[in-house]
Amino acid sequence: MSWTRNTRRGWRCGALVGLLLFGLAGWGGTADGPSQAVAGLVEEKGQVLVSGRIFPRRFNAAQGPQARYHFLVWQGGTSPHALIQTPVDDLDFHAALLRLGAQAGKSLPMAAWTERHTHPASHRTLSGSRLAIRVSWQDNPAGLPLERVFKDAALSPRFGGNRDRWFNHIPFAPRPGCLVCLYSCPSGKVGNGALSIADYIGQPARFVADADQLPPDGTPVVVSFALGS
Repeated sequence: MSWTRNTRRGWRCGALVGLLLFGLAGWGGTADGPSQAVAGLVEEKGQVLVSGRIFPRRFNAAQGPQARYHFLVWQGGTSPHALIQTPVDDLDFHAALLRLGAQAGKSLPMAAWTERHTHPASHRTLSGSRLAIRVSWQDNPAGLPLERVFKDAALSPRFGGNRDRWFNHIPFAPRPGCLVCLYSCPSGKVGNGALSIADYIGQPARFVADADQLPPDGTPVVVSFALGS
């Protein structure tokens, strides 16, 4: 009996997840600072896969500016306290989403963040293509959808884009390196269209990673992105 299309696709996805996890095992990173970036992005028909390491307990314990603000960040960037850290550059990730067919939304002005306590743009939310996001690891190859990664969270992942920032065009300029923010961020390539920066200011600790469902800090994971409905 021949396999169905969904079975074949599931096998290919599982094989790609396994390949990414195997490659990530050689990444000599730590929670405080990876020592070397490695390739960690795969483009399969209908999805983009990004490898990384997850830190749910570190995420929940974070204090200070930008705590519980980032879902997925590039290890070479300046964004702290992320749930998942990846060797994948956020600009390469942006390009992969475009090839996937995602349409970037209209960028928010940087003042939404830099003047977040006073600027009206801090109340605006992201537009752009909806995305379906899952997190997988060795003991859970089927993975968890994004909404089950956190406890009682409002989530609407959108491809905000935010490619046209000065720090993205100057070689070696420090940049946030944020692939996915949990709010409508003017810098993150993907953000949360359900919550604004003003929402973050009003309740900065609203996101709690479900540490009972997620693996221990430092576990290699794969984050998959597909176009949502």
